[in-house]
Amino acid sequence: MKNIFILLFILTSTVQVFAQTNTYDIIDPSHVIIRKTGLAMTNNITYGSTVQDMVTAFGQYSSTSTEYWEMSDVNVNVYKYGTDATFTFENSKLRLIEIFTSNFYIGKVGHLVYIKPGENISTLQSSFPTSYANRINHHGAIVLRFGLSEAVIVVRYNPSTNIITKIEQSTGS
Repeated sequence: MKNIFILLFILTSTVQVFAQTNTYDIIDPSHVIIRKTGLAMTNNITYGSTVQDMVTAFGQYSSTSTEYWEMSDVNVNVYKYGTDATFTFENSKLRLIEIFTSNFYIGKVGHLVYIKPGENISTLQSSFPTSYANRINHHGAIVLRFGLSEAVIVVRYNPSTNIITKIEQSTGS
């Protein structure tokens, strides 16, 4: 009898794990690039890029600051490109991005797939069907996951208009 309960517990846990991973499209972080509108195709950065890589690709940032992340117990450097985008670096590596306008966007290496503020969220339906089908309408969000890690891209949109308003990315811990 005890073995049956243990077996049921394991099966239930396994189903929950698979259900969680099947609600998001899984993407490879090495295939994701951040680009600035109007620049050459070679002007992009990816996760793990340095501040120098960012400046080479996008030009000089407009402001910088240092923040303390209590959960990680580290100081991070935040670089802003006006009100268009914010790039946060921990230990000199890109850790977090926030894109607010169509002047910046996320693309996929070697593909014409991109995610850009100002676009309709339905443009992601064919490229990311699982995440699109499981979008969180009342919060206006679609989540794309990097494998089974904590790293995600959250595409925020206005549920009334379906227009993408912000793209957030975190590489997790």
